[in-house]
Amino acid sequence: MRALAALPFALLLAAAACGGAKKDADNPENASDDTSASDDGGGASAAADQLPAKNDSTPSGGGGGDDSGNKKSNPCGGFEVADLASVLSQVACEVQNPKTDAQNDVKDKLEIKVIPDSPRIAPGSMSNITVTYKNKSPKDLALDFVVDPEPRFDFEVYTLKGTRVDKPKGAEPSLPPEVQNAPVPEQKVARVTLATQGTATLKLQWNAVKYKWAGKDRARGAIPGHGYPREPAGPLPKGQYILRVITPLTGVFEGVDHEVSQPRVQVTVAPMP
Repeated sequence: MRALAALPFALLLAAAACGGAKKDADNPENASDDTSASDDGGGASAAADQLPAKNDSTPSGGGGGDDSGNKKSNPCGGFEVADLASVLSQVACEVQNPKTDAQNDVKDKLEIKVIPDSPRIAPGSMSNITVTYKNKSPKDLALDFVVDPEPRFDFEVYTLKGTRVDKPKGAEPSLPPEVQNAPVPEQKVARVTLATQGTATLKLQWNAVKYKWAGKDRARGAIPGHGYPREPAGPLPKGQYILRVITPLTGVFEGVDHEVSQPRVQVTVAPMP
């Protein structure tokens, strides 16, 4: 009899236990933290589906919105152009339909320096010559150079009284017919733009020698439109000279002495002590 009397009370406790468990499951605060660890991976998939979509425009590696990695350097200029000849040789730096008749007065904008690697150069030896272009103006400065198909830089040597001493003797010979009749490379213009106080550096090599006209065999391999080739004819005599750097800079206003496109420096040719 006592067992039968206790039966309704036990059933009541069981029902209460079932109702309490359902109430806990419906309460988000009591949800299990192990959902993502289920065997079928459903919890992990659901969590991933609720993540915000990845923005493909975000730079890899994070950075908190720093877009400095997206900035591209200017291949045709900037604050420091370490190898001007290489930049001018790039097709990307060629200017379409440049105004070749425009003359830019760069007297107060552009500073040009020609510096040999040594104040004294032995006769017949080689010297490294550095030409530096500096933009002194408060704005960007564009400089145009003729390329055909590469930019050409050359040297001329003069006495202090203005007599040229390295030029071959006699008139320039005629080129072989196959060179004279060949198509001349098209002249184009490459442009480099220097930022304010920016510089462009040109590095060349000069030999302290005199020249003569080259032989016919070498002339057959000459580039059409570049004149008759030369070859060394012995060392320059010792003395003081003016070394001019002949550059293809164009579109600038200058006098009859071409002080902008042909910058110069005084050099001493003498045996090394």
